[in-house]
Amino acid sequence: MENHDREHFSALGCPSSVTWTNDISKMFTQTDISHMKTKGIDLGDYRSVSINAVAIYSRVKSGSMPPPGSGEDRWTADMVNLFGCWIQQNTPE
Repeated sequence: MENHDREHFSALGCPSSVTWTNDISKMFTQTDISHMKTKGIDLGDYRSVSINAVAIYSRVKSGSMPPPGSGEDRWTADMVNLFGCWIQQNTPE
């Protein structure tokens, strides 16, 4: 898995404000949420996603999440960037 450090996130071009409520929570489908709950991460919960944000980012960026064959579409580059921007901005709720 690629290492994403502070420098990586600060280099992203971001909109002025990205929040869990307005942007990030809508990016996870019910299928995503159900699947990851079995792995101990609740993608429907702000705190859980915030704590696991860098690991989630690494997986959506690499294309390993959502898993191939799940029926879910891979995230677009814009979605991955927006999630990275949320991390850059300290995962505001």
